[in-house]
Amino acid sequence: MKLSDRVALHPASEADIDTAGTPEEIIGVIKTLGRDAVADRLAYLYDIVEEDPDEPPMDIDSLRAMALFLISERELPDPQIGVNPDGLVQTQWRVPSGGLLAMEFLPMGLIRFAAVSEPATPGVERQRFSGALPKAETLDAVQPFTASL
Repeated sequence: MKLSDRVALHPASEADIDTAGTPEEIIGVIKTLGRDAVADRLAYLYDIVEEDPDEPPMDIDSLRAMALFLISERELPDPQIGVNPDGLVQTQWRVPSGGLLAMEFLPMGLIRFAAVSEPATPGVERQRFSGALPKAETLDAVQPFTASL
């Protein structure tokens, strides 16, 4: 049975993400807190690992950090989500003007991010930002991008 079929719906809070002991529990909390599309995508990625042992397992601390980020930043739309070869959860948003914002949630609590503005036009250079910072500082650094999502 796929994880998306096993996720039990029960009242949940952000604190449940902190105390969750398995990826399944974190994904269940995400779903009950209203991020259904995010939970469904994570359940799909989790199921891939279960079916193919060559796929990297999701790092639970990375998953937890991403979950806490998305639950606390509800004004952000649902991102595209993937898992890198090290098992770290990554998110990506296309900025309507043609730019891109990507984040990778590191197990030690930092967010590695990269953002690029729309393609350069005559007289306007393409802006690029990147780094690895705590959540609040990451949000400050990428604010010009998140404001247009």
